[in-house]
Amino acid sequence: MTIDLPLVVDWVWVKHGEERVRIEATVDLVGAAPAIAGMSFLAPAGLDILTLQRDFRWATPLEVITGLLPQLLLDGVDPYAIDLPVTGFPAAALQPKRSRRHLSDEFLAMIAREYLVRGRGYAASLAREYVVSPRTAISWVEKARVRGMLSAPPRRGAVGGEIIVERAP
Repeated sequence: MTIDLPLVVDWVWVKHGEERVRIEATVDLVGAAPAIAGMSFLAPAGLDILTLQRDFRWATPLEVITGLLPQLLLDGVDPYAIDLPVTGFPAAALQPKRSRRHLSDEFLAMIAREYLVRGRGYAASLAREYVVSPRTAISWVEKARVRGMLSAPPRRGAVGGEIIVERAP
C-alpha cells in the first residue's frame, strides 16, 4: 500500500457549534521516515491549555498517518467518509478490531499505563474512549497482567500495580 506524502491532518475542537481550536499538521517524509514537518495552531479565543493537555498529543497527526490511515484503507474504509477520532491517540490507531482475538503487546502496554494514570473509574473512562463495554476495558487490564506487563494491585480489589519493565539480558 502506498500513501502519498505530504498529507495535512486537521485536529478541530468545536464546542457549542463554535470552532475553538484548529491544529493543522503536515506529515511528510523526512529522510526515509514519515515525520511531522510542520504544525500550526489557530484559536480565535486563545488556546485552551487544559483541553490541549487533556485531549491533544503531539504525535497524534503522525499516528493518524502511520497507524490509523493504513488500517482504514486495508479495511476498505474511505477515511474521508467517516469522522476520525481526535482524542485517545495512540490508542485510537492501535485499538484492536472487535473481531480480533489477539491484542498486541503494544496496545496492552498502553492500556496498562492509562489504567495506572486513571485509577478508580478507569473502566468507565476507557470504555467511553474506545467505545467498548467497561467489562472489555477490564479484560484488557487483566490481559496486561497475565502477559506480565503489569504487576498485581497492592491488595485484592484495589486499583494499581506497577508497569513491569523487561530488562535486556
